This record gives sequence, structure tokens and C-alpha cells, in this order.
Amino acid sequence: MPDLSFIERAVACADVNALRMALFQATRDPDIAAVKAVRARGAASDTVAFTPEGEDLVRRKAVEFLNSGFDSGALPTPTEAEVAELAMMAEARELQPEEMIMRVHLPAFAEMPYRARWTAGAEVPNGFVVAIVGAGFAGIAMGVQLEQLGIPFKIFERRAEVGGVWSANTYPDARVDTLSSSYEFGFEKRFPWTEYFARQSEVQGYLDHVSHKYGVHEHVEFGAAVTSARYDDDAKKWKLTVQRASEVIDFEANVVITASGLFSTPRELPVEGAADFAGKIVHTTQWDSAIDYEGKRVAIIGNGSTGVQLLSQIAATAESVVVHQRTPQWITPRPRYGDPVPEELQWLLQNMPFYWNWNKYVAGLSTIDLRDLLVPDESWIQSGGGVNERNDGLRDALVKYVEMQVDGRKDLLDELIPDYPPMTRRPVVDNNWYASLLRENVELVTTPIERITTDGVQTADGVLRQADLIVAAVGFETEKYLWPTEYYGARGVSLEEAWSTDGAQAHLGMTVPDFPNLFMLYGPNSQPVASGSGFPGWLEIWSKYIAEAIVELVEGGYSSMAVRREAFETYNALLHKEAGNLIYLSQNSATSKNYYLNEWGRLQVNVPWTGEQFFSMCAQLKSSDFDFTDAK
Repeated sequence: MPDLSFIERAVACADVNALRMALFQATRDPDIAAVKAVRARGAASDTVAFTPEGEDLVRRKAVEFLNSGFDSGALPTPTEAEVAELAMMAEARELQPEEMIMRVHLPAFAEMPYRARWTAGAEVPNGFVVAIVGAGFAGIAMGVQLEQLGIPFKIFERRAEVGGVWSANTYPDARVDTLSSSYEFGFEKRFPWTEYFARQSEVQGYLDHVSHKYGVHEHVEFGAAVTSARYDDDAKKWKLTVQRASEVIDFEANVVITASGLFSTPRELPVEGAADFAGKIVHTTQWDSAIDYEGKRVAIIGNGSTGVQLLSQIAATAESVVVHQRTPQWITPRPRYGDPVPEELQWLLQNMPFYWNWNKYVAGLSTIDLRDLLVPDESWIQSGGGVNERNDGLRDALVKYVEMQVDGRKDLLDELIPDYPPMTRRPVVDNNWYASLLRENVELVTTPIERITTDGVQTADGVLRQADLIVAAVGFETEKYLWPTEYYGARGVSLEEAWSTDGAQAHLGMTVPDFPNLFMLYGPNSQPVASGSGFPGWLEIWSKYIAEAIVELVEGGYSSMAVRREAFETYNALLHKEAGNLIYLSQNSATSKNYYLNEWGRLQVNVPWTGEQFFSMCAQLKSSDFDFTDAK
């Protein structure tokens, strides 16, 4: 047991709401229950606030408890009913039963909060195997489900390690833009993140750790790219063509699960003359440690999440940096971004009963009501407002933030403030990007690029800015779901053909008619606009749904299952109708160059419902949505 001063420091840096919940759950102290919590309106979402006296009481009693020699093994895991009661205490508000369906899982008290199980004790047929394409977060989540069920599977990963996007993106200061405590699986407890917002190397290491711990790593074949997958109507199986170094192999699977991710295909730099550049052009997904920018003239094209993350580090040692901004972004601050997790807080996370769980829950609360920002208020608009009171308030707060960061410089503000509402495009987290624009060696250029010459980048006004290195932070071809693998379903129909009319669509983002035994993780319209959970938590939910589908397939003695077209069309009609109620489809400059929308003007990435509503849809397989084929 550490000394008292160490414990006091640990408690001092704890989140007071998470600490209060953990302490009350462990002690049921009425004094803690009586601490008044008030919902305070924030710019983007409500927070839970306490009086200074209440906060002092929680911290003092937590120190006493931690110094008392408690027996954590004697503390029971709470029931779902108890978690529901505690969740309302944590959020300082009444919650309806339909809101609790998702929330009771968020603190991850269960060993595996989302786990598929056998219902009839059926045996897996000899030779039955599942193929998973990709070993990033999605592929590993799916592998854990199948390993728990004892279903044979193989993961094909084109890179040399697990991690997916967290293996490919090694550019300077690449890191998560949500708290590490929410960007993790609920079944892997108390991982010792070293920073509040984990860096790329640590996230990749986390996935490597999980893949080994849960028996998934041994199922991964590295350096193996699935180039095509064809469904055999007669055999009711998928035939995969796999490129492995200079060798091409065939692999047969009963079920295929795509886990290639939304950010797997880099977008090419769409600028004339790139081939003539005498220096080096590097896409951020092709970064490696040998790239030298110290003392160099660097051009960064793009100011999305990637371009904003890397500017500060490059500007610190480069001779000069020209930032080519194509579209202004709402770039937002994050408290503790870049800060290490103190040793004392690490100890508390490992040793304070239930603190890890409630810290995880509280970390997700800032996202659970974000959908409120996206719903236009017609009366508010008619009275002169932009979207609704909260969205306009967020805009005002962000404008003030930008003004402060650039010292009120009007020349910069005129170029940096977007003319579209916040949240219409993907929010970007500020990694000293605004502050870096004030450096003497950094120039912001908003004039469109005309071409790249042998010497540098020429803009439409005829100005040529010389460069030794061009960094293409131009994002990904997010419209190319499952790319570059080509999928051919029943009767040889290609997935590209099936999506040629309105773009990529799927039932619950996971299944498509006429593609039997094919499931997607992070498919079309999978990203919740308001979640309450980090993205890995949703992968657990979806992988459970897919695993339950495979259980149904095996236990029913079926050879194939495909989502019914009626279910698919009904779902997508409702989805697009609901999307029309949000600001994504409003006419403003954000509707162009916005990967949330496809070329047909449809919402293609996000789910327009609340997190609770979408969770309810995905929480359990609905067999009536599928057509099944009996095994021969």
C-alpha cells in the first residue's frame, strides 16, 4: 500500500464523478449519496458538476477508504438493475427504460459485456471455417467472439502486423482523438494507457496485446491480401483469392467477414504535375521513420485530422512549412490532449474498486447526447438562429477559441472560420495547429492549388512556393467500402454493381441482399452520431450480432443465410428519412468535399438515430430478417 500522500495525489487527479460513483458503489455511504450533483450545460453536451464542498467530501472519503485496507474481493459485481440505478445517479437525471438498454453495458462490469453464446449446444461441422479480412480493431473484435465460441477462423491481413489503420498511420504525433479510456474494448480491463489520448504506437501495441491474450494472433496470416471473394451458389461457400508475396493461393470459407475498415484506401493527391516533383511526396499512410523534415521546406496539403495532428511537430524543426488549407474546419480543443497519465492515477485505476468502470462510463457521457446538435430548430432559425440554440452556442464558443489561439488576427480569422455549422463535417481536434500558424516559419495558404512543379506547389494566383517535401494529408477514399477486395455474391453479382445506383448501403451496416454469409464490420452507415461509447465498444456490439448469426447458421443446420431484400429496403428507407431530419443534408458548403455524404447526396457513414435506438437494433439478431438455406 502506498503512503498517504501518494493516495491523496491519486485521488486529487481522479475524475470526481467517476470517483463518487465508485466510492458509493463500494461503500453505499449515505453521505456520498447525498452529495448534490447538478447537470451543467456545456457547449456541446451537458456535464455533471458539484459544489466545492461536495467535491472535497468525495475526495476526502475516497482517501479514507483507500487507506482503510478494504477487501476488493468481497465487493460483488452489480446487477443490471443496480447499474441502471447508479447510471441515473452518475448522470444526475431520470432515464427511461429504453435509454437503459445500452447504458447498463457501458461500465463493462461483465467479463465480456457483449458476448455471443450457443443456445442449443450444437457442434461446429467438420471443415466449417470463417474468413476475416483485416486485423485491425474490427478483425480482432470478431476474432475474440469466434475464439470464445470455438468456431474455426482465419484472419487475412495484408500488413506485417495487427493494427489496421493504427499500423498504417505512423506520421508525427498520430494519436486517438477520443479519451483512451473510451477507445478500448470493454472485455480488456484496466489497460495501462500512458497518455489520456494514446499515441499510434501504443494503440497498435494494445491491439497486439489483445490479439495475443485472447488467442486471436495465432489465427492471423500476415502479408496476405484478399484480392477477390466469390460466392459459389452450388457449394454455398465463398472462394477467396489471396495474394501472398509472389504467391497466389485459394481459400474456401463458409462465412466471410470484412473488417477492412473505412480508412483503408488512401486518396491519391489530385493535383496535376505531382509526378514531376523533384523532392519527395508522401501520403500520411506511407510515412516511415526515415522521412527527414528537419531543416527542410515542407508543404502540407490538407487540414483534416491528420494534417492538424502533424503540423506542430514538423514546424518545430522544419525550415519552413506551408499549410495548404482546402476547406476551413471546426477544430476543437480537448482537455489533457498530449498529457501523460500520472503514476498516481494509474495506481488508482488499477486499485480503486469500480473506478475503472465508472471512469469509462463518464468518459463516454460527453458523446451520448451529441445528436441534439444536429437537429434543426425551425422556430430558432425563423428568429434568426443558425441551427438550434446548442449548435449556435457551440459555434460561438469555437469562434472565441480560434480568436484566442490566433491572438485575434483578422487576416487569419477570415480564412479559418467555417461558414457551415459545427458537426456538419467530422470534428477535428486541435493539436496546437492554430498556435503553430503564428510561428514565423509557418504560412497558411487558402488559394487553391493549380499544380505541382519540379520545385514546389503553385497556386491559382500564379505564386510558386518552393518545397523539398510535400505531405499529402488528403484523407481516404471512404466511399470505397471493402476496397480493394472485389466481392461477387449470388449469381455472380458484384458488390460494386449492387451499389452502383445509390452508393453503399447495408442492413444495420452489416449485410446486403444477394450476398449470403457475408458480413461487414464498419460498413455503410455504421458510425453513431451519438454513442456514449468509444468506437471499439460498437465493434463489440456488431461482432456479437455477426457471431449470433453464425450461431443461428450452425445450430439451424443451414448452409447459408442472406438478409431479406424487404428488411434491407425498409431499414434503409427509414435511415435516409431520419437523415433528412438532421443538418447533414442542409444546403451549405459542408455538403461538398464531405466524406459523410456520397455522390448521390446520401448520408453514407453516420447513423442518424440516437445511440440507444441504434443499439436496440443491433443488440440481438432478428432471424426473420434473413432467408436461410438448408444444408444438403
